[in-house]
Amino acid sequence: MRGFPRGLVTLLQNSEGLKTVSNSRCHRNSKMLRSSPTLATRMLIVALWLLQRDALAHETWLLPDSFSPATDSTVMFRMTSGMGFPALGSVITADRVLEAKIASGTDTKILSVVKEIEGALELSGKAERGSNCAWVRLAPRILQIDEHDAVTHYLEEIGAPDHIWSTWRATRDEDVWRESYRKLAKTALRTEDASNLAASTAEQGCWTQASTGRLELIPATDPTALEGGDSLKVRVTFDGQPLAGLALGLLREGDTPGPLLRSDEGGQATLTLGGPGRYMIYATHLRPAKESEYNWESDFITYTFEVRNRS
Repeated sequence: MRGFPRGLVTLLQNSEGLKTVSNSRCHRNSKMLRSSPTLATRMLIVALWLLQRDALAHETWLLPDSFSPATDSTVMFRMTSGMGFPALGSVITADRVLEAKIASGTDTKILSVVKEIEGALELSGKAERGSNCAWVRLAPRILQIDEHDAVTHYLEEIGAPDHIWSTWRATRDEDVWRESYRKLAKTALRTEDASNLAASTAEQGCWTQASTGRLELIPATDPTALEGGDSLKVRVTFDGQPLAGLALGLLREGDTPGPLLRSDEGGQATLTLGGPGRYMIYATHLRPAKESEYNWESDFITYTFEVRNRS
């Protein structure tokens, strides 16, 4: 997860049978190997570091190769997990995809998986005139966190509300943190010949369409018609109901993350945009669970879009 110290996270991939990656073990082994820097040991150290980096990757986002493609052109999308938006991080394997769609207006089609490349999963879809929206939903995975300090850091990073902190403090000495997490990545773009069109209305806009995921983020206005200095109001829901108190972050490429905002009683929040560039909204909804394999569950969501120069 983003920002976790080394040696504190175990990733369990239940999609391929239960697999365990112990980063504390990797870190200790890499320290011992430094005393004998043969080519083989250097390669092993690099492999261990990559394994650790992948386990620590946090946000997962979807970006098109262009936010203003030609009408009726094929748009390539890349989905990746990492800590350095918008740079590629860890590859998303194709077998994790549960849902991949691209929409224009009220028309929704399948977003095709193309191939796995270094650092990302490539998908493609046809861009129709005007605004287009795409999203990919991934199968759940299980994460185990072995140290209290790491849990503390995680809860701080996602802006966990007070009741989550209280629940964890009451149980942390009895139960190891095992979390089932799901991820949904969304993006919105507009064809170049429609750049001067007025923003789409809610009735016309693809951005009002929801995935089949439990956690959703829906812009209140057209996210493909934003200019520097604008504000964007969004609404977050969980199981179709407004979600109050969810912490949302806004990150512009090249910037550092700013303070988190919380959704109001209606699940709404207003984000203030800076200059032009690519942006990502991100949020994590965490709650306790009582399952045999895990005691916490979460849904991660990201939404990417481009802000243009003010005309």
